[in-house]
Amino acid sequence: MYVKARIPLVCTYDSEADAAYVYLEHPLAAGAAKQMIPFDPADGMFNLDADAEGRILGLEILDARRHLPPALLQAIMDSSKDQVHETP
Repeated sequence: MYVKARIPLVCTYDSEADAAYVYLEHPLAAGAAKQMIPFDPADGMFNLDADAEGRILGLEILDARRHLPPALLQAIMDSSKDQVHETP
């Protein structure tokens, strides 16, 4: 069975580090990520954060300007002009 759902996408972006984080669970409780699963395709570094049961909580994308659509990065920056966000 295929089920389609629309849920809000919660993302953060650190322009100095050029790193983005896509939350699959939000808010993410402090210490919820018990393991980081790195994978490094030939053209970039990505990290999956998982809880103690192995459920994926979020995705960190390094070199984000290269890997994500510019419109997504701009939307993140526009929506958080007066807010400071930290990635786990």
